[in-house]
Amino acid sequence: RPPEHYGWIVEVNPDHPEESKKLISLGRFAHEGATVVQGKDGRVIVYMGDDSRDEHFYKFVSSKAGSLDEGTLYAADLANGQWLPLTLKNPKLAGRFKDHTELMVRVREAAKILGATPIDRPEDCEVDPVTSAIYVACTNNTGRPHGHILKIEEQGGDFLSEKFASSVFLKGGDVKGLSCPDNMAFDRKGNLWVVTDMPIEDDKESYKDFGNNSLFYIPMSGPLLGVVHRMLVAPMDAELTGPWFAPDGETLFLSVQHPGETSNSANPKDLTSHWPDG
Repeated sequence: RPPEHYGWIVEVNPDHPEESKKLISLGRFAHEGATVVQGKDGRVIVYMGDDSRDEHFYKFVSSKAGSLDEGTLYAADLANGQWLPLTLKNPKLAGRFKDHTELMVRVREAAKILGATPIDRPEDCEVDPVTSAIYVACTNNTGRPHGHILKIEEQGGDFLSEKFASSVFLKGGDVKGLSCPDNMAFDRKGNLWVVTDMPIEDDKESYKDFGNNSLFYIPMSGPLLGVVHRMLVAPMDAELTGPWFAPDGETLFLSVQHPGETSNSANPKDLTSHWPDG
C-alpha cells in the first residue's frame, strides 16, 4: 500500500467492529494516541501529539456533538498561545493543497507553513480531571536527551478556545526525577503517573544515572506537589507503556514492552532479561 494509507486515527466500535472507520479529519502523522474530551456545547475535542523530533501538537474540534467525522484540526503555536486552524480558508494554505483531503494527508507540511511550534517528540497527552489543564509528554530530542512535560491551559478552561497558555511543568534530566516521559495517566485523586522511554542502545552516557525505565508518581497538590516518586522499575531493556486505572482506581494496568531487547538473538542463552521468570 502507499505510505498515505498509514498514519491515521481509527475509530472502533468493539460491539460492531464492521463499523470501524478511518478519521481523515484528525490528520495523518505519527499518532502516539488521541485524548478525547467533550466541550461545553457537546462537541468533541481530541488532543494529539506527533511522535517525531521537531513535530507538533494538535487539537481537533468536531463540527457536531458526538461525532468525529467532521471538524477543524488545529496546530499549537506555543510562542503566541494560539491554535492555528489547518483549513483551506487560510490564505497561506489555500494555494498549497488541492483539497481538504490532501491537506490532511500533508498535515506536517501545513503546520510548518503556519508556524506551529516544533516540539521534542510529543507523545501521550492527558487532561487533568481537577483543573482541565492538558499535559503533554515530550520525550526527547537531539541535544535535549531527557525531554520534559508540557502544560497547556486553555483560555477560560474552555476546550473550545483558540487561545491558551503553556509552560514546562516538569523538566527531565534531574537524577532525582525522571528522563524521557512517554505515557501518562491521572488517578482518581488527580495525581499524575508517568512511564518513561529512555533509549536502550542510543546515547547510553546521557542515561547511565537513571537506571531502568520506570513508573513514576507525581502528586499534583499538597506539600509534595510536583515531587517525583519512583514506584516501579521495568525489567532490563524494557519500557512500561499504556498506564490505565481500573474504574475503582485500585488497580493500575501497564504493558511491558520488549524486555531483553538487546539480547544476542544468535544465542538464546545470552539474554539480558528473563522477565517474567526471574
